[in-house]
Amino acid sequence: MSVEERNVRLLREGFEAFNQGNPGESLDVMHPDIEWHVVFRLPDLPLPKDVYRGRDEVQAVWRQFGSAWEELTVVLEEIRYVDEERVVARARFHGRGRGSGIEVDRIVFFAFRIRDELLTYSHAFPDEDAARADLGVPHAP
Repeated sequence: MSVEERNVRLLREGFEAFNQGNPGESLDVMHPDIEWHVVFRLPDLPLPKDVYRGRDEVQAVWRQFGSAWEELTVVLEEIRYVDEERVVARARFHGRGRGSGIEVDRIVFFAFRIRDELLTYSHAFPDEDAARADLGVPHAP
């Protein structure tokens, strides 16, 4: 199996574990010094910062962010670019607010960096060009 195929498998398994309520398994595929950028903010859930570093901080922000949702899934829909250390992926974020019941259904584009079969960087963007630019990969044809 190529490095690119392993990177895609790592991401798919991480998303599946998160969506099945096993965030610990998702954390296991992260580098101890992961750099995690917050996808988007909620007015009723102010987060203290935009970038979280390390598994403990990522786990804490996931708990805090997750507490605002009665239902929450992030489905990896398509890999748009992959090489030995960078991945651009399209994902669908779907959730229903715990208190409000308001549903959110939106597409985000993740910029990922992977080294030694561990996720080292995650940053989501509203469009693919921004995710590609963040990683310095060519724009889609």
